Amino acid sequence: MSQRAIDFVNNWIEANVHATRPADMAHHDPRPKQLVAKCTADAEAAGISSEEILDGIGDLEICMITAIDRTALVKSRKQA
Repeated sequence: MSQRAIDFVNNWIEANVHATRPADMAHHDPRPKQLVAKCTADAEAAGISSEEILDGIGDLEICMITAIDRTALVKSRKQA
């Protein structure tokens, strides 16, 4: 397990995921794949490989779906 990859992805999500609505996977929401592509590119630029992320995080798309949903939930609670 790579703590460096876990920390990178967690920090990246905090800085880059600003969802206002949950992921709509029933309708093939493109946001998770877009976020995966951006995160992976940024990680590689920082010297962290896709394999290292997979080892530390697991499926990055599932991670992004969860991040979108959590961010949207937090924003909806703040607006209530």
